[in-house]
Amino acid sequence: MKSRLLQLWLVARWPLGILLFLYSGLVLYRIPAVGEKQKTATAVAHIHAQKITVDDVVGEHLPPIPDVEANNRTVAGIDTNHNDIRDDVELAIFKAYPNSPQIRAAELQSAMAQQMFLTQVFNTETWKAAAQEDSRSDACIGLTTKDFKTYMSRTNEVKGLVFNTEIRKKQENYSYSFTTSYGSLQDSPCDIDTRML
Repeated sequence: MKSRLLQLWLVARWPLGILLFLYSGLVLYRIPAVGEKQKTATAVAHIHAQKITVDDVVGEHLPPIPDVEANNRTVAGIDTNHNDIRDDVELAIFKAYPNSPQIRAAELQSAMAQQMFLTQVFNTETWKAAAQEDSRSDACIGLTTKDFKTYMSRTNEVKGLVFNTEIRKKQENYSYSFTTSYGSLQDSPCDIDTRML
């Protein structure tokens, strides 16, 4: 009986060893894909979680004027108050609309959404999430005016502030290389109800 089991083991060990080796290889091959999927899910959740606050709109924590050279040296720029809106863009919006918290709220939300294309897009899923937030912010800007020219002027104003250097324009183009179809979110277009401001 022992010799029969030994003989069976001698015959079966190679196919079993090969199967085990192939299975191990498959597991190792899939590890990066699983990690990428988790990284994407985390990034998408983060994109959708970013919202402006009333403090942002009223200027509770306005940043100091950033050094232009240091700010333009990187794609992300400087965000000293950590509200996901670049400091130079935030200050420009406050300067342009000192007496209109509704317009500031909509444009700050748009600036945050545009910044996502610079800092958080690395595949089609993250592009889709950023595009959904960008669509929401454009709709929010639309709620601040009934005039289409004014709407276009305000959306282009924010894009011009955010994509203001060659490296940022290149990053925007890179982000848009992941363009895909997407559906709009059912959320309210504005992070803050602008009628309450």
